[in-house]
Amino acid sequence: MAPYPRSRLLYENDDVERVNAFEKQGYRTAPILYVNGSRVPDDVAAKARSNQTLLSFLRDEMNLKGSKLGCAEGGCGACTVMISKKDNESGELKHISVNACLMPVLAADGCHVTTVEGVGSVKGDNLHPIQKAMVEMHGSQCGFCTPGIIVAIYSLYANNCSTKEIEEHMDGNLCRCTGYRPIWDAARSLCDDAEELVRGPCGTPCRECPERDECEQDCNVEDKQKAATKDKVIVTSSKDK
Repeated sequence: MAPYPRSRLLYENDDVERVNAFEKQGYRTAPILYVNGSRVPDDVAAKARSNQTLLSFLRDEMNLKGSKLGCAEGGCGACTVMISKKDNESGELKHISVNACLMPVLAADGCHVTTVEGVGSVKGDNLHPIQKAMVEMHGSQCGFCTPGIIVAIYSLYANNCSTKEIEEHMDGNLCRCTGYRPIWDAARSLCDDAEELVRGPCGTPCRECPERDECEQDCNVEDKQKAATKDKVIVTSSKDK
């Protein structure tokens, strides 16, 4: 009678040549990874090392340079990516933003990874609404932290968050240029429960700025045009009186 098959998976450091064929079920030497909607080819996935971070794999093996290496200790958020995986208990698809500079690439086995390249692109005017909002509201200056912020916001919207949740969960992304207000305005502009937005770069609500005469924002330009139209004097002939 044949012995019971092994209850564990076999790995590359096992002497597989001495293992019976029926015991090799489940033998796998490469992780199963999905990145930006496609499965990573086995020959590329096989390059993943046990001591390699997810960020290193994405940048070095996948050539996805959007995610940046900042602090390398999970503090700045420049490396943020979104991990999607089905929850075993509820059966629902969970979307979680993670620091790719800390997460081992093999920990993403069986997961789907979304980087900023998978959110949207300037090619073919294919920007995501989050990216467009960041541009329109001046939420990016040097741009180093922007990919991580975009993915962090994208992860929150994937879970149908509110403006309150965005404010509470954006503290893991640092920006040394903008002062955060434009980023916050861009993030909450797409929420269903968003209040009146501050769209001006000066930090005050539009139509309340003390320097409206000099401001070139669209709302002020439109107001000036409407005011000019109302001030026009319509000249009529004496026959019309």
